[in-house]
This record gives sequence, structure tokens and C-alpha cells, in this order.
Amino acid sequence: MPEEITGDGAFRVLVADDNEVAQRLCKRVLEKAGYPVLIAADGLQAVDIALNQRPAMILMDVAMPGIDGLEAMRRIKAEIPAMPIVIASAHSMASDRERFLAAGADNVLSKPFKLSDLITIVAQLAAAR
Repeated sequence: MPEEITGDGAFRVLVADDNEVAQRLCKRVLEKAGYPVLIAADGLQAVDIALNQRPAMILMDVAMPGIDGLEAMRRIKAEIPAMPIVIASAHSMASDRERFLAAGADNVLSKPFKLSDLITIVAQLAAAR
């Protein structure tokens, strides 16, 4: 059984965002769709939770205190290269998207994103496991 799958087979999602409203909204929507959620309020906490609790995927905000989401993603991917990480960013220019993907992101959601888009991406990643 893969490490990132909990004992009950659930596909756990780490939501890394310093915005409490975004955290609560994502948590509520994901849990309603059947995905347990872990929360990180900054980049360092995201790295710590990712490495110690091995979620199935990470939704990572870019602009966070401590270290930003891109640096957190680099540190996580250095230890767990296969970890799916979806960047959530208000920077939605095509060049930003390309930069995030080049930095190792598996997908990019432009803020504000539709919650249905988040569920779709999580479902696709869960199905790919």
C-alpha cells in the first residue's frame, strides 16, 4: 500500500495556504467530496506536514510567509519526487503558469478558481493512483 494513502484508503489532500478563508473553503469542499484534508498555514509547515504525513497530493499557494510555495514545492519534490503538487496562484499569466510547471508543479489553478475545478483535479489525481 502506498505510504501516502491512509489506512482507510482515503486520498488525503494537504491544503497549504496562509489565507484562513481559503483553507476553510477548500477543506469543506474537499471533505464533502470524500477527501480528508490536512492544513498548512505557511511554506515551512507545508514541507513538514508533507514529509511527515505523506498526503496523496498538495494544493500549494505561492505567496505565503516563511518560505513561498515554490520553495516549499522544491524542498518537498527533493525528498518525494513523485508527490503531486498543484500550485494555486493569483499570478495567472501564461508565463507564470509555465514557470510554475517548469519548477515542478503538476498542475496550476489560477485564483480565484472554481471549487468544481479543484474537485476535478483532485479526482483526476486520485484516479491516476
